[in-house]
Amino acid sequence: MLVSVYGIQDHPMHKLLLTLFGLAILGTGLFFVRNDTPPRATPSPTASPVISPSPSSVPTADATPQPTPTPTYTFPIAEFRERATKKVVGTFVSPSNSPVQPERFRGYHTAVDVEYGDITSDIPVMAIAAGTVVRSTVVDGYGGLVVIEHLFQKEKVYSIYGHLRPSSLIKEGPVKRGDQLGVLGTAYSAETSGERRHLHFGLLKSDSIDLRGYVQDKAELTKWLDPLTFF
Repeated sequence: MLVSVYGIQDHPMHKLLLTLFGLAILGTGLFFVRNDTPPRATPSPTASPVISPSPSSVPTADATPQPTPTPTYTFPIAEFRERATKKVVGTFVSPSNSPVQPERFRGYHTAVDVEYGDITSDIPVMAIAAGTVVRSTVVDGYGGLVVIEHLFQKEKVYSIYGHLRPSSLIKEGPVKRGDQLGVLGTAYSAETSGERRHLHFGLLKSDSIDLRGYVQDKAELTKWLDPLTFF
């Protein structure tokens, strides 16, 4: 229309005008094409990874402190290990070599002697575990004696306590761990059968009671447990 209105079809500027007009139209088209193109999505920042706590750091019900279980056994007398200084299980004694003088016995010791010659006050003796007192009497060589029958891991075991004051002895019958059985007897008296002040403590694994404090054959010691390793 521009060309026909001005009547310049044959004018020398005709080609130049057409060229400029065409470039203008092309530029307008490119402008709309560029602005019609949807903008590219701006990438969102990478989210920080979520780190779950390791299983060991997650508190659970199992982490609650549990009460300490009650022990099955207790020592028969105070300072049990510290005072077992002269005769233990398997110690061979004779009147000539015994650590205790004078000595009237000979053989392999079946128990542990716990020494209290330096103490004059009453010293209580306790049951090491629940059981039944089957002997509570006076026996030659021991003075006052208590024997308790126990069942340890389905095996019968007797705990033997010698040299107690007879008048202090517990009666026969059921007993609980830690119950007082009596007190140590007076040294070199009838209460201890003439022996020094100490506790003779033995553990006999047998179906019947054997009160021997010494055996002549070392092989026989297999019937007696070592109290120092038992606890």
